[in-house]
Amino acid sequence: MNPLATFEIDHGSGLPVWVQVKNRIAYLIGSGGFEVGAQLPTVRSLAVDLDISYNTVSRAYMDLEREGYISTHKGRGTFVADRHELGAANASDSSLELAVDEMIRACMAAGLNDDDVVALVEARLNHRKMAK
Repeated sequence: MNPLATFEIDHGSGLPVWVQVKNRIAYLIGSGGFEVGAQLPTVRSLAVDLDISYNTVSRAYMDLEREGYISTHKGRGTFVADRHELGAANASDSSLELAVDEMIRACMAAGLNDDDVVALVEARLNHRKMAK
């Protein structure tokens, strides 16, 4: 059975669709849903299955490859990379940690420094407490 068969995009989450796809695949790789060497669906077939843009899946796959989760072999497909080569810190990343990492990258791209990111998170947590 395809581990992505039950995956559904949450359009109300506020998390970009490509990040949701990336996080789900990274989670499945980390949790053993996809074994090392397993072939992933093609970009086109996954886009059709999830009813999303080819470019969205492509962006998720490119990021997963850049981070060492998967490797693409022209003409053969995309496969789960050997996680032991990535080190213990990356191998233990959960989908929540990946979401936080993406948020940090977005903050840094917007020009925030580490202290600004921490202050932003603290402000949002305080806002949630006040709203309760």
